[in-house]
Amino acid sequence: MGYLLKKMLRDIRSNWTQFVSVFLMAMISVLIFSGMASVWTGLNSEVDAFVKETNMADLWVRAMSVTEDDWEAIKGLKEVDDASRCMSDSFSVTDSSSELQVSYVDNDAVSHPLLIEGVEYDNEAQDGIWIDQNFAEKNNLRIGDRLRLDGLTGEAEFEVKGTIMSPEAIYYTGSITETVPNYEKYGYAFVSEAGMLRLSPQILFTQLKLKTTEKLEDSSLEAILGERYICTQDTDTYIPFARSHQESSQIRKMAILFSSVFILLALMTMYTSMVRLVNRQKTLIGTLKALGTGSNAIRLHYACYGLVIPILGGILGLIIGRYTVSPALMKVKQSTIYLPQWSLIHSPASFALIGVIAVCCVFASVWAAQKCLKGMPVDIMRDNAMSKTKKSAAKETGFAAKLSYEWRWTLRNIWQNKIRFLMGIVGVVGGMVLMIAGFGVKDAINGSNDFVFSQQFHYETKAILAPGSTRFDWDEESQWIQETNIELKTKHNEVKQTIMTVCDEGDMLAFYNDQDEEYALPQSGAVISRKLAHDLGIQAGDTVEVRVFGVQDWLTVTIVDTVKVLSPQSIFLSRQAYEALDMSFQPSALLTASMDTEALKSNPQIKSVITRQQQIDNTNTIAESVMTIVKLLIVASVVLSVVILYNLGILSYVERIRDYATMKVLGFYQKEIRSIAIRECLLTTVIGWIIGLPLGVEFLKLYIRIISFDTFEWIAAVQPMTLVIASAIIVGVSIGVNLLLSRKVKKIVMVEALKSVD
Repeated sequence: MGYLLKKMLRDIRSNWTQFVSVFLMAMISVLIFSGMASVWTGLNSEVDAFVKETNMADLWVRAMSVTEDDWEAIKGLKEVDDASRCMSDSFSVTDSSSELQVSYVDNDAVSHPLLIEGVEYDNEAQDGIWIDQNFAEKNNLRIGDRLRLDGLTGEAEFEVKGTIMSPEAIYYTGSITETVPNYEKYGYAFVSEAGMLRLSPQILFTQLKLKTTEKLEDSSLEAILGERYICTQDTDTYIPFARSHQESSQIRKMAILFSSVFILLALMTMYTSMVRLVNRQKTLIGTLKALGTGSNAIRLHYACYGLVIPILGGILGLIIGRYTVSPALMKVKQSTIYLPQWSLIHSPASFALIGVIAVCCVFASVWAAQKCLKGMPVDIMRDNAMSKTKKSAAKETGFAAKLSYEWRWTLRNIWQNKIRFLMGIVGVVGGMVLMIAGFGVKDAINGSNDFVFSQQFHYETKAILAPGSTRFDWDEESQWIQETNIELKTKHNEVKQTIMTVCDEGDMLAFYNDQDEEYALPQSGAVISRKLAHDLGIQAGDTVEVRVFGVQDWLTVTIVDTVKVLSPQSIFLSRQAYEALDMSFQPSALLTASMDTEALKSNPQIKSVITRQQQIDNTNTIAESVMTIVKLLIVASVVLSVVILYNLGILSYVERIRDYATMKVLGFYQKEIRSIAIRECLLTTVIGWIIGLPLGVEFLKLYIRIISFDTFEWIAAVQPMTLVIASAIIVGVSIGVNLLLSRKVKKIVMVEALKSVD
């Protein structure tokens, strides 16, 4: 085996371009996938550790009030392991625009806050407040500082006893107007019973936090709480926590879907490369067999070709991805998801990917070697060039005979090397798909945001009313709306917690049909946003049931139509349609064309104000996390496309050295040889480009649909310039590689190229 090892090293040195291509394809495939996988694996691991350390609840039960008898009865259910009652309300920080969601729990057995600094939370302390770490940092609050809040009974001052983090607020926005965390303005805190009584005239528990051992039916809770029962949320629907899983899921979907394309391309190219590499050594295999080398030794020798290089490339990709892709992506996610600590953990899937690549290459090498080992050594070494020539010559009849000599030569080469030609097309198609998808995501996000804030939202400022407030006169152009959290039950009895938006007269919100024509809300019935309808399987004409949080009865609503509303994903009713259901319109927000935010903030009935520009900035923050991933994928796609096309080109050149040498002997000029080579390249590129365009657009639609969040619909849209850029990159690389390789014809040593193998 010693001399076979030397032969392998010599082969790697003499065929280094092909081996480097295989190495790079393995590295890039593993680099991108493992880099992203390390983030979602680490995120899930840290979230699980956070949940376990704080004994976070499995269910959150909302009710109008929860008495001690209710708590005892629910805690006694066989499905319930432990339970805590919670009272929570939002209070403004005195002389500040900041707000704190202050909570008091009767015991911290479930979902107790994690102490970051200071003393442990004590729900029986007479004084003190424990505030979340991020709010403290953004507002320069330290242990021992005094903090004043505007309570329902007047101002109350507290001493900051500690800073904490809660797993229930991993993604805490604090207001329905905010789509991303804003800890400078919104935070959460915990106080004792005595502290809550300084802010509120009475203790009224409105939430139960449950730790369960098995599934708990809503009917069991309704039987105990009666008409006071509102709803139950689990870890998938409790948004401040569930968003961490949604972010992790989005990264995983983006990585798997996008990576699967260029991993398949890389595997196909590597497979073809290894087969061709072994087939070109058919004479050497016959010689080795004639010299007495065993078939198993030869198979093992070529198996090493497919084992060593991909594994080395995969390991390097694993290392580089950990120190490049992973930190860049993690930094973006840290801007919206808050955990006590972050870590990067290699996913088992990354190691499995290296194994798949190695197995594919080993199989290709051994399979090609096995084919070459069939027969006697003399048969293995015999050249079959004449049979190929005769077979191809038979094809030069009819239409082919009428073509020019250059095209006949090109078509003959294609017929003799159909696999090479098809792989070239696949390489171009794959490159186009990756390019269109990569650049198209940016078009989709930008186009969707422009649609929302230019066509759908006509207001400049959104003012959120304080609880219990009523309508007031406003001179500027405006529209009152009521946004309510609801439970939506479909005809299939699927229940989803979402938002219902009721619109009074006005045109601050616009609705569109699928033809992008403005749509007026019906006077009876409701309309539903397209994405929400698609997710729940709802169609126009269906009847759904709606239950407003805090209201026991279900309302039967007919869905009149689906509308193109990208955000929020909701069902929409006119005020007349809502009141026809015997419901009272109670506005929760004022949409106005005015930009005078100070006048709105000075109104005592206004709780908070957000401008359209602030909403745009929040949306851009969400989009930035996606675009960071997309930029990495675009770079990887460009590099991978270059490597694949170059690899296919160099293999084509190596296989045609004898043809080029023969043409030079026959008197062909360099430009004539280049012209023939370019024709095959152009044919491959044009066919791949034609197929790749529609496939790229369809892949983009699938990609956008998968990575969209539940609360926002992104529309797949490809700008003409995107198609031009993608086409220019792929076509330019393909032709550039061919021109580069055609220059190597000058360096062909014709004696070696034409040497007989008999």
